[in-house]
Amino acid sequence: MNYESSQRAADRLGVSVRSIQKWAKEDRIPGAVRHGRSWMIPTDFVPVEQPEEQAKTAGQPEEQARPAEQQCSSDSRAARIAMPLLNSAYPVGKCREFIDSIRDEDDRAIAWGEYYYFSGQQELAAKMMEPYKDSDDPVLRYSANLVEFFSGFTLGQIDQAMRAFRQLHEDMEAAFQAEPAPLLQAMGAFTFTAASVLLHLPMAYEVDLQQQISYLPEGLKLWSCYLLAHKAYLEENYSGSLAIAELAMSMSRKLYPIASIYVHLVAAMDLMSLKRVEEAKQHIAQAWTLARSDGLIEPFGEHHGLLQGLIELFFQKDYPEEFEKIIAITYSFSAGWRKIHLMISDHEVADNLTTTEFTISMLYNRGWTAKEIAAYMNVAPRTITNTIQIIYQKLGISSKRELGQFMLT
Repeated sequence: MNYESSQRAADRLGVSVRSIQKWAKEDRIPGAVRHGRSWMIPTDFVPVEQPEEQAKTAGQPEEQARPAEQQCSSDSRAARIAMPLLNSAYPVGKCREFIDSIRDEDDRAIAWGEYYYFSGQQELAAKMMEPYKDSDDPVLRYSANLVEFFSGFTLGQIDQAMRAFRQLHEDMEAAFQAEPAPLLQAMGAFTFTAASVLLHLPMAYEVDLQQQISYLPEGLKLWSCYLLAHKAYLEENYSGSLAIAELAMSMSRKLYPIASIYVHLVAAMDLMSLKRVEEAKQHIAQAWTLARSDGLIEPFGEHHGLLQGLIELFFQKDYPEEFEKIIAITYSFSAGWRKIHLMISDHEVADNLTTTEFTISMLYNRGWTAKEIAAYMNVAPRTITNTIQIIYQKLGISSKRELGQFMLT
């Protein structure tokens, strides 16, 4: 069993340290262990009932995360936040109940679209976002087109995905050319950077998310740190990326489950690239603790290749049904991802490898030996050697040097 400090558990669950220690003393946390004056808490602990402190604010939009001038404004556009579910510190396991309690009808609809996307229900996600893709409210457009972009290419609807990508670009340009509106500009930078970074594309417009991040509410700020960490990862700065992820998690005052899932995943990607496998496993476990009870399975499929075998290692034996769903998401997401990536960048990524072959290719391209890969995947070294030859044949190459051009960074 893996443990975490009372402070870390409190941050993860969005409650006070005092509450965590009180529950532990009352034997309400199975497996809790006293450590000096504090307690060590199992990392998979989730309260059966909604904690009292969260119950007071459950279902309320993240008003406190908005700048004061936005809270007091009578202009609903000024007060609205893009991706409201991503920005919410809802109780783990209560995601759908939280969405139903959102007062604003449009924010609630957008949040349902987000939920459908993050739970792998792309058709429902696209349907929920449809009325908002051309909304007069730019913030509603940001959310709708960001979700439409990713759900579109996952569904194989490349034209719709590209239309959404172009709309994000146009909206961001408009925001930066209009009268200064820091929050609106920051949300434009946030959504367009998300589309560009996660597609592994250079920014087509000069915008520095780091300069805009201070204007964002805390939940979007945390996911922006994930984007910046992902960008550093693509630049092969794995230690720097890991530092961003760890700092973001330590500084977040509340638990934002969806944003935290992504931060844990990018940390796992970095640790795998640094060959720190056991630590990477811990981050996958923590991400799954946040995702499982709400069915938020999409992020794991999105990051399958970059996680370099961790999905198989963690899910295949203990969570076979979820593993099958993740692999199905991986194939559909990757197929659309490759088409759009090639269309925009003119850079081809391997598209005829199985998920296992792709994992071996990623590890081999990272400098792992066949023996190391075999030990990690619990197979014979000869199996890895033979698979590498099959990969070469499929890609029409003959050397490790050539392999790199077909791999994700």
